[in-house]
Amino acid sequence: MLVRASTVVVVLLAFLTVSGQDESIEGFISGIRANAVKGEVVYQRSDAKFPLETGMKLDQGDIIRSSKGSYAELLLQPGNFLRVSADTELKIFNDEHDKMRLKLIQGTIIIENLSRDNAGFSRYVIDEATELIRVITADAEVFINRPGIFRINANAGGRTEVVVREGEAAINGFKVKKKRRAVTTGGSVTVSEIDARVEDDFDTWSRERAGLLVQANKALKKKEPWSKRLMKGETEIEVPDENQNDNAGGRVISARPGTVNFVEDGVEFSRGKDWQPLTEKTQLEAGDKLRTQVNSLAELVLFPDTHFRIDASSEVLLDQLSSDAIALKVVRGSAIVDVARFDRKQAPQIIIGGSSTSVTINDNGNYRVDSNTITVREGKVMFHERSIGGCKRIEGEAISDCDKKPVDNFDLWSQHRGEGELYNGRATVATATYLARLRRGRYRNAGFWYQEPGQTSYTFVPFTSQLFRSPYGGNYSTAFAPRGTTINRGDSGIRTPSRRGPEIMRPRPEIKPPGQ
Repeated sequence: MLVRASTVVVVLLAFLTVSGQDESIEGFISGIRANAVKGEVVYQRSDAKFPLETGMKLDQGDIIRSSKGSYAELLLQPGNFLRVSADTELKIFNDEHDKMRLKLIQGTIIIENLSRDNAGFSRYVIDEATELIRVITADAEVFINRPGIFRINANAGGRTEVVVREGEAAINGFKVKKKRRAVTTGGSVTVSEIDARVEDDFDTWSRERAGLLVQANKALKKKEPWSKRLMKGETEIEVPDENQNDNAGGRVISARPGTVNFVEDGVEFSRGKDWQPLTEKTQLEAGDKLRTQVNSLAELVLFPDTHFRIDASSEVLLDQLSSDAIALKVVRGSAIVDVARFDRKQAPQIIIGGSSTSVTINDNGNYRVDSNTITVREGKVMFHERSIGGCKRIEGEAISDCDKKPVDNFDLWSQHRGEGELYNGRATVATATYLARLRRGRYRNAGFWYQEPGQTSYTFVPFTSQLFRSPYGGNYSTAFAPRGTTINRGDSGIRTPSRRGPEIMRPRPEIKPPGQ
């Protein structure tokens, strides 16, 4: 899009063009692109193979292969980098910013996620508002939704190692903190400390690339058209307001129970005999079945503050699905129902269970079903006319204590989507709704990849005054700023006004916002 005016208007598309009176600035936001290639790296699309070149856009299904002594750097959503080591094979399952899914067939990758200053917000909100990157290997699934430096080594035979230099990651339900290494062995995960000073050639190359990108960003302020714009004070852009009619997914959520809120490739539904791909436009009905393939996840909105999440390799039956009653049966695999708000006077009946055991939800809470095992982590259910509270596990007729801690990546994914409710400074809202809006806003306002004329690689340019930092060191100080904010160049000491951050309200006693 080309605009010739003193104020720059940017519409967030796959590509964007920002134009002043004489000069234009071009960049892109969405999709995955190659940014640096050292040595021989190819990509395979369908049955054809091509040399990987800088600036090349990669598609879902593409496979990247690097030869001995060769490296590559890929750009993910703005502010996130993926670097590929030698003798590595990597497949792109999904390149969407909110469904980023990669398969590391073998070899080594490093993911660098920039951090940003968020004055006035709690650490929880800063961390949880980052979109999730999932890396799948032969025997593991790695979750990354924090700023930091993450190295993943995968053996095609089934051994995965995650090294966290900065930040925090998760592998098969185990959290791995800063300066820790996690290794999968025979279905278990072993965590140990690392010496952060020890690096190999690939670590060094990744660090050097990070430094070059920071310097490329800083150098922009001394070059045209950036220097002209900064001198004239033309540092503003106007980002379109996408919050109108916004809800959990950044779109209008129907009041109809069973609205598809999140779905990945590999999720299907059946209305009779045939199975069809499930999409966010699918209108589900009572009697429909849903099934997920390996590593594919789905989320339905039962009511505005009630979410139903389906694990990978699972199948569920939507036995009843109306505003009067909902009955969900887990045929195989696992599912979680998160009820942020529950009004006993108005709430319809919600029954969940497996093939032979079922309960009726009777309060706010978090409920997980694994075949015929029902776990009440928080809340209350009615079981054989008996009230069962958290934290309890129901197996057949037996009732026992449970553990609130996450047991696998499905629990962690549900937490990432948002569980319970929080006070956002104005009102108490469902955490899932709040985080979805916050993530959408962060993505829109993060920044874009900019390629300086005459250069082959891109660098990151923030839209906002928040200071973006590389975990390797240095910050991205050349930035545009949305209307009404001030650029923070890292050395000015200027900060945006402090705002009160949300207060997490889980578990949920009878807490009301201040003043009520």
